[in-house]
Amino acid sequence: MPKIITSAFLKTHRACNEQRDLFTRLYPEGAELVPGSIIRAAEQGLDAEWLRRFLSAPALRAYCEATAPSRRAFDEATAAADRAYIEARAAARRVYEEARAPAWCAFDEAMAPAWRAYCEATARRRRAFDEAMAPAWRAYNIACAPILEKHLSELIAA
Repeated sequence: MPKIITSAFLKTHRACNEQRDLFTRLYPEGAELVPGSIIRAAEQGLDAEWLRRFLSAPALRAYCEATAPSRRAFDEATAAADRAYIEARAAARRVYEEARAPAWCAFDEAMAPAWRAYCEATARRRRAFDEAMAPAWRAYNIACAPILEKHLSELIAA
């Protein structure tokens, strides 16, 4: 983790565009990680919790334990809004699917001859490819089997 967080760092680590834009407006030269900087960033609307991904495993466990009560309170406070949002999206999705169904039917009908021709043209080549690849896949699987055997107890536990 750098001592200074920059827009480039956020982009490299796939922070969302909205948060990167806000960060760049607030900290055009980057932000130094010093005591209080994360709190100030959160107060300015940045998702400081995103930084948890850079914690070591032990630190992440401690963080999760420490934030669990806040997370439960958040989940309880937002549960009704979450349910309403899910229901509204489901209703909108149904209307959307009903509206586009005729178009999909027309598309499927128009594409059917082309799809059949494609399937016929590629079937023979696909069979030849599968047959040519089979010995290599078998050898690869045989080579991997002893390694999997070494970790059988973890596989069974998973």
